[in-house]
Parts: sequence; C-alpha cells; structure tokens
Amino acid sequence: MTYRCAICGREDTPLLEANIKNRGPALVCPDCWSKLMAENKIVVGSTGGSCACG
Repeated sequence: MTYRCAICGREDTPLLEANIKNRGPALVCPDCWSKLMAENKIVVGSTGGSCACG
C-alpha cells in the first residue's frame, strides 16, 4: 500500500501525521506540513509528527 500526502498527493517523501483544523488527522508531506503550520491550520500538541503507517 502506498501512502500519499493528503494535501498534494506526493508519495516520494516520508509523511508526517497532522491534526488539521476542520479536517481531522491526516498524513502530509514536510512541504505541506510547513504551509499548514504557517497558516495556523494544525492543532498544535495533538500529534507526534511521525508516520502512523507502521
């Protein structure tokens, strides 16, 4: 099973777990994680920032 970023669909990079406001938990690539953090769209302190795919 291939995991993809929930935002951009990227699958060539490790994914981070994010609890996105008004969306819930999702796996996102580091680029989208940075954008979501800059836009204050991640619920801080609710995730470990690691892949939940293992």
